[in-house]
Amino acid sequence: MEYREKFLGENFYLRQLEESDASREYCDWLNDPEVNKFLETRQASIADLKIYIRQKQDDPNALFLGVFDQHGDVHIGNVKLEPIDWVRKLAVFGIMIGNKAYWGRGVGMEATRLTLDFVFKKLGLDEVELGVISENVRARKTFEKAGFKQVRIERQAMNHDGTLYDKVVMAVKKGDE
Repeated sequence: MEYREKFLGENFYLRQLEESDASREYCDWLNDPEVNKFLETRQASIADLKIYIRQKQDDPNALFLGVFDQHGDVHIGNVKLEPIDWVRKLAVFGIMIGNKAYWGRGVGMEATRLTLDFVFKKLGLDEVELGVISENVRARKTFEKAGFKQVRIERQAMNHDGTLYDKVVMAVKKGDE
């Protein structure tokens, strides 16, 4: 899905990723074991990223946004809504802050809140859901602070590097964020 508007927060903004955003630095995030520890993607090339970005732009049920520092327009992470169920007015949320210099600075919280504001006010959806590996405590706390509530735990539902982990499913409804 193509969406050209920027969504401004206090320190960061979101905008749709373009193929030109497929940089060496972005690639390095996905190839860094510390960054990709809880991600499905474990390595990527610039060519892979360009293909992926184009696929998300062409998919009417996906929105792939970059998280950028307002001071210097530095790309520091991504937010993805996929799939978007337009009939049920529900989207599945994912986030990655890849630039480790920004870890612990509230970027995840601000980007999550910006995304929820966008989803509920601009897209007209009613609910956002996500799934997170139970061991990713930092992400779970961020999501709870942003208004997500635990819906259920799916036992050993996530295979990560050959190890099965519990999947914590969380959701937030319009008006609860």
